[in-house]
Amino acid sequence: MKITPQNRHLLIEVPSETEDDGKPATFLLPEGYEVPKSEHVKVKVLDDSACQRAIYGSHIIVPRHMIQEISVGDTTFNLVLENYVLASVE
Repeated sequence: MKITPQNRHLLIEVPSETEDDGKPATFLLPEGYEVPKSEHVKVKVLDDSACQRAIYGSHIIVPRHMIQEISVGDTTFNLVLENYVLASVE
């Protein structure tokens, strides 16, 4: 399935975050404890057709809480508004 972003939204790929580095913990944590995530995340632009400038394929920094997760059928897409792009990474 394919979607096309509209109204200045970018289709992005959010990297998977693995918490376990394989090392045993040095101290015990409560059951269900999650390590706090950073406020910003580096993502890859998959479709910039609704964007004013071409940034397809590049990596950008966006606020984590502004990423919109859209589920259509069995597929999940991540979108972010062009205004929330803080920086590009080369």
